[in-house]
Amino acid sequence: MNNFHEWLSQKQVFIESVLEKNLQRTHHEILLIEAIRYSVLNGGKRIRSLLVLAIAEIVEVPLKAIENIICAIECIHAYSLVHDDMPCMDNDDLRRGKLSCHKKYGESTALLVGDSLQSMAFSFLSSPFLQINPENQLKMIYIFSNAIGIEGMAKGQALDIENTNKKISFDDLKVMHQYKTGALINAACITTVLASNNHDKNTLDKIDTYSKSVGLMYQIKDDILDKEASLKTLGKTPGKDEKDNKSTFVTLLGTSKSKELASAYYQEALIAIKPFGDKANYLGAITELIMSQTS
Repeated sequence: MNNFHEWLSQKQVFIESVLEKNLQRTHHEILLIEAIRYSVLNGGKRIRSLLVLAIAEIVEVPLKAIENIICAIECIHAYSLVHDDMPCMDNDDLRRGKLSCHKKYGESTALLVGDSLQSMAFSFLSSPFLQINPENQLKMIYIFSNAIGIEGMAKGQALDIENTNKKISFDDLKVMHQYKTGALINAACITTVLASNNHDKNTLDKIDTYSKSVGLMYQIKDDILDKEASLKTLGKTPGKDEKDNKSTFVTLLGTSKSKELASAYYQEALIAIKPFGDKANYLGAITELIMSQTS
C-alpha cells in the first residue's frame, strides 16, 4: 500500500478502535470512567500514535505491544490536556471544540481523570503479554516515566508557569519545550523502537534525533496556529498564549522567523530518517503533515 492518505485513514480508524477496546467499562459505570472516556475518545489528530505506527513500519514490533504503547501514549497525552485546561493551570474552557473535562465534570473529577490516566498508562506498558524482551520492556517504562515527570513534561510545565510574564532567551524557550512537548513525542518514538526485538543502536539513535527535531517543529507550529488559527480550526481558545503573556516561539521570534525555524527542524528530521529509505516513507509523510498544518 503506497498511498499515504489511505494508510493514514486506516491507521486513524485502528487507533480509535484500539482505544475504545482497551478503555475500561463497568456494568455500573461511575462518573469517573465516563469522564476518562470523554477525555481520551474526544477526537484529536493522534499524531503521537501515528508516529508509533509509522516507526513500526521500519522496525518489527509485536501487534499487542503497538496497541499498548498507543494506549499509554494517548492516556498520558489526555491526562496532560485535562490538567493543563484546569483553572489552576491554563484555565481553558474548550478542548478539541468541546467543553474541557473540568467544565463538563467538575474540577475534582478532572483531577482524578488525570491521576487515573497516568496510572493506566503504566499498566499498559508493564503488561506481561507484550511479547517483548523483559530488559527492553523495563527500558521502555524507564524512558516513559522520565518523559512525563520532573525530567520531562512536568518540568516543562513548571518552567512554562515560571516563565509567564517574563522575557526569556531562545535557548531557555527551546529547553522548556523540549521538556513540555518534545519529551512525550520522543518517548513515543523511542519506546516503539525498544519494543522491537531486533532493533539496533544505530536505529535507536536516528529515531531519537528525528523525534527531537519533530518535537520542536510540532511546538513551533502549535505556537503559530495559536496566533493565526480560528476557534473552529484550533478547537480551543485562539490567541490565549499571547493574552496570558506566555513565552512562545512567536512572541519571541515573530511569525515569519518561527516558520523558518520550523522548516529547519523539518529538514533535520527528514535527514535523520533518510538512511531508512522507503521504510520511512510514512514517517516522512507524517512529518510533512505536521509541517503543513495551517490556519
